[in-house]
Amino acid sequence: MDVLFNEKIARSYDRWAETPRGRKAYEMEGELVLQLGKLTSGDKLLEVGSGTGLHLEIFLKAGLNVVGVDISPFMLQASRKRVGFKGGLCLADALNLPFQERSFDIVAMLTTLEFISDPVRAVQEAFRVSRGLVLLGVLNKYSFLAITRRFKGIFRPNILSQARFYSIWELQKLIRAVCPEAAIQWASILVLPMSWQRTLTRLERRLSLRRNPLGAFLGLRVSLMEACDADIRSG
Repeated sequence: MDVLFNEKIARSYDRWAETPRGRKAYEMEGELVLQLGKLTSGDKLLEVGSGTGLHLEIFLKAGLNVVGVDISPFMLQASRKRVGFKGGLCLADALNLPFQERSFDIVAMLTTLEFISDPVRAVQEAFRVSRGLVLLGVLNKYSFLAITRRFKGIFRPNILSQARFYSIWELQKLIRAVCPEAAIQWASILVLPMSWQRTLTRLERRLSLRRNPLGAFLGLRVSLMEACDADIRSG
């Protein structure tokens, strides 16, 4: 990974998550990921780039057996404070995961691809250690929020200034390069500007959790198993 998150960045992540806007964003991200994942209590999940444990906490509450890996010891330290010893944590690189093939029912990478130098290799590794199911969550380059962040970054560089944002079409192309036969389902959230969320909550709900290419957070379910099932049925 090109970007190594330090202690200051780890603290800033957690502070933002505690704000009303941050809580709203993570609440909706969790809803989207759980909805797309169709996860079952007891499933074994690996989160690559688990950060400060915000998504691990969501998975744990859903009854999953979780393991989180991150390249930053500062992020792992913050994650340990958040989730305790309920889930396993490991210092590792997304491009070289220290697990055997098919070790996990599902692998999740949420706001991780944006900071990886070789996204194709990262997706390959995710599929290698999964049993054919990968969840991706990325920041959408064509959302209102992304455009605003890029503009602000010109005058005040921050960690997101180093991120590579994606469109849904770029993500699908990336996935097809790795797994041409994969079945892809996707949806997005946070279509409206964050400053509008409190007053236009109902409108945001109507625009989110569906195939909207303008949502700030894109969620994708990528399944090799479902592609194989479809081939069997068509045969």
